[in-house]
Amino acid sequence: MKTELTHNFKTKCHSLPALFDGVNKMSQLMARIEKLSQRDPLNYDPDKYKGDAFEFFIELFLMLHPNDNRTGVYNYKPTQDNDNGVDGIGINIKGQNCVVQVKYRSNPQEALTANKDHLSNMFVDGQLSYGVVADTMDKKNFRHFIFTTAKGLHFYTETEMFKNKVRCFSYKNFRSMLDNNKPFWDNAREVVSKI
Repeated sequence: MKTELTHNFKTKCHSLPALFDGVNKMSQLMARIEKLSQRDPLNYDPDKYKGDAFEFFIELFLMLHPNDNRTGVYNYKPTQDNDNGVDGIGINIKGQNCVVQVKYRSNPQEALTANKDHLSNMFVDGQLSYGVVADTMDKKNFRHFIFTTAKGLHFYTETEMFKNKVRCFSYKNFRSMLDNNKPFWDNAREVVSKI
């Protein structure tokens, strides 16, 4: 089981404790990310800060849920060498390699699309860099995951373009799992305080 966070946001951000202090809901975390992204815009581009903060949060979230089939990803590791579509790699519930894309959106009512949000890059980079291809035989064997603060995937992107082969964990899923989940947020603060 993973016990150490590796995303470089932990050394680049202004203050990790400030990101989680007093946070007990996803809406509060997003508000904090938005606020802290404006702290030093000349040294840390606000949009880059938001994306990196959420990627860091996803690594923390998956570390604190190492065996939870609601997420479907285990042994998650961020990929930070380049940004060609895959933000992290892991193992799915079938024990196979999988790829993850993380998308922070300020508007939780927005739906992600393949073209505007460059989601197709996950398939290309996943296959060429990590050898991960969609399982077309088993409808429940997901090898491509998106974690987002958006509403989810646009229906056309999900059903027509991706043929229901991408598992999307959306803002609503985060709220259901984490809002007022005191043990999770306390554990998150404890992990962050030790960095």
